[in-house]
Amino acid sequence: MSSSHGMHPLLLRNSEEVGAFRIVRRLATGGQGAIFLAESETRGPVALKFALQGPSRDDEARVDRRTWKEAAVLMRLEHPNVVEMLGYRRWPDARDGYMVLILGYVEGPTLSEWALRCHPTPRRVAQVFSQVALTLDAIHREGVLHRDIKGSNIIVRASDGQPVLVDFGSGDHACTPPLTEDRLPPGTPSHRSPESLRFWLGPRVSGSRYAFQPTDDLYSLGLVLHEVLTGTFPYPAQLPPSALLASIESTEPRPPSELNPRVPRALDPICLRLLHKHAEGRYPSGAELYGALSAAMETADASWDVPLFPPRSPQDAVTEEDEEFFDGDEEARELRRWVRASERPGGALDTDSGVPGRRRTPTTEPGFPETPGEARPSLWQVWLRRRLRSLRRGLAALRSRRGK
Repeated sequence: MSSSHGMHPLLLRNSEEVGAFRIVRRLATGGQGAIFLAESETRGPVALKFALQGPSRDDEARVDRRTWKEAAVLMRLEHPNVVEMLGYRRWPDARDGYMVLILGYVEGPTLSEWALRCHPTPRRVAQVFSQVALTLDAIHREGVLHRDIKGSNIIVRASDGQPVLVDFGSGDHACTPPLTEDRLPPGTPSHRSPESLRFWLGPRVSGSRYAFQPTDDLYSLGLVLHEVLTGTFPYPAQLPPSALLASIESTEPRPPSELNPRVPRALDPICLRLLHKHAEGRYPSGAELYGALSAAMETADASWDVPLFPPRSPQDAVTEEDEEFFDGDEEARELRRWVRASERPGGALDTDSGVPGRRRTPTTEPGFPETPGEARPSLWQVWLRRRLRSLRRGLAALRSRRGK
């Protein structure tokens, strides 16, 4: 470890002190950082985001610089729907310790969790996405690009139901220098725009870098909207870039109302325009998207107040253990596909991949940049846990009937 005294953020325990803050609990751990809920007598609850590598060695310094860049990006933003930047420091040593961002604590579920637990209506979804559109418009006007829009990077604030953009670790601003020589910025592979994939797969020109645009963020938001409305991703999510682009180029995403009859048809053109294969075919700004959603809501009828999905039966209820995996990421989508396919007549599992009728395909190609995520159990392990719980319930019911 590069930090002094042999201390590391992942060794922090509840009630330990970091400067003026007392650790309450760890909230999340990713490939490059860990976030803790903490509190102080003067500021109340805050989120402390620790870089997991320090500033000394070259490989570690890259993570350290990215945390500095996130701080620089957030300091340019002051918006009620963007996580608040309160300060930064190094820990445990002020010179060579780990970078720590002191952020406002946003209590509430991620957008993916919210869509799963709260059974929102089309009207409520349109309201939430309208506010996200306005927020994106505001940060884009400040020259900031998020570059990793997905369901787990939007929190629906518990106090007022407002969406809040979080995790600007992949964010960028024109005044901040690039940290790497990668041709693409970091991000989630399945949420990259078609034009960024075309650039990556196109002719290699020395020193060329992809010029990320606001329309890239809006494309990613369109993927999130499609998934919230239908429960499915418009394209296979676990494909390498070349196969993903081929899928996008060769198929048209189906209108959400065809996949879920509870989706008002007025939302179809909005979602499909966000998913246009070319940037010029999308809304040019978040403000334009906001206007389209507002116009659709003005003519909304009673069907907009019916939940998008019927309530689950007790047997299908999502447990706390399951919620760890149903957060809108690629593994969650594959698990949903597995469960659906396994319940169909003739549904078969390919034991090599854990996905019905398909072999495991790598999601990245050599040199393809992505945002490191939290390590999770395999889909096979997740599925096995669910099936074992189901089997236990069945055995318990059988014993109960025999005992009568």
